[in-house]
Amino acid sequence: MKTLIFGYGITGKAVENFLKNKSREYLIYDDNKNVISDIEKELLFDESQIDIIDEVVISPGINPSHKQIKNFGIKNKIITDIDLFSREFKGNFIGVTGTNGKTTFVNLLSNFLISKGINAVACGNVGVSPLSINFKDKDFAIVELSSFQLHYASNLQIDFGIFLNFHSDHLDWHKDEKEYRKSKLKLLTFLKSNENLVTGFNTLSEKHLEDILNVPINKNKDELLMKNYDFDDMSFPVDTCLSFIKIIEKLDINPDEGYEYLKKEVHSEHRFEFVDSINGTNFINDSKSTNFHSMSVATSRVRNALLIMHGITKNIPEDEINISGEIKKILVPKNMNIDIEVRNCEIVELDSILSLETYLAEEYQNFETILFSCGGSSFSDFKDYKHRGLFFKNIVNNLKENTR
Repeated sequence: MKTLIFGYGITGKAVENFLKNKSREYLIYDDNKNVISDIEKELLFDESQIDIIDEVVISPGINPSHKQIKNFGIKNKIITDIDLFSREFKGNFIGVTGTNGKTTFVNLLSNFLISKGINAVACGNVGVSPLSINFKDKDFAIVELSSFQLHYASNLQIDFGIFLNFHSDHLDWHKDEKEYRKSKLKLLTFLKSNENLVTGFNTLSEKHLEDILNVPINKNKDELLMKNYDFDDMSFPVDTCLSFIKIIEKLDINPDEGYEYLKKEVHSEHRFEFVDSINGTNFINDSKSTNFHSMSVATSRVRNALLIMHGITKNIPEDEINISGEIKKILVPKNMNIDIEVRNCEIVELDSILSLETYLAEEYQNFETILFSCGGSSFSDFKDYKHRGLFFKNIVNNLKENTR
């Protein structure tokens, strides 16, 4: 019997190297014909070989409605690269999920543990398959788990689980919000003990995750931490800070050390990143904000601001937009195809996001803050959110050059 690698991108190639090192036989399937030249022809899968496939290791971006998935029977078990990793890893597996802030949290926690002399690594949906790292000498793996990965995951062995928050997202991939929530909640089924579940909460509506998770949540613990630690001036959302302090405690590390570390750290690039100040106007790059909740939270952190939206909204209901009253004007590119109304706020439609620099050159000095917090995925005009963020930062640099 053979393993089928379903999708030959970054994840698929990591799986291939893993299987080679294990001397396991495999075949490869990918919709993109451009990758065929990278694959030996005898490794290409066709439907006549379905009976010799034992497991299908699927790349997380493949939509569940893909026609090929329907061809696999019960015996063709679908798993992920995270499942393969979980079978092999002997250290502590910390799984991190939530709608917003996963990448920031995973990097924050791994860097903190490393600073304490603990052998830790960040991997998963952060762009590095855990199969690509030398994990045999790692004491902790902090693994970012997207809803796509959890949807397909089969049998993870998670020592500690972090559930940061939950809001609508990826409704262009998941059938509906119920299915999206179900994927996220699989984290709980993989936990070795519910005692090792750490949660944040919805800082926007102050609604706790208890109703979503359907497990008892120690709300008094959150209130005590909020009383003991001042998170207001942190670079990170409150749910990130709370979850960070709580997992530090569970790992038997003094939470005061975690708090001091949080105070010194700043956000990663493209996540509420201060770019520059020009003539008293601050420019914030929040290109990694790809859904309405993340964007709405960002608007609550600025004053007298111009908000720039952009991207594909992934079928998320527009009633989930909750814009702060500090937003005085919103720029929306025509191809965003969104119809919003915000009280006491002017909505301006741009012909194209590519005309942004011309508009800002005339308008930016009317605001204390220019907030590039998009509320949609980047793929309508850019390669990814990083490309989009660099586009904005380049505009800021050009504006500053023109003031000299």
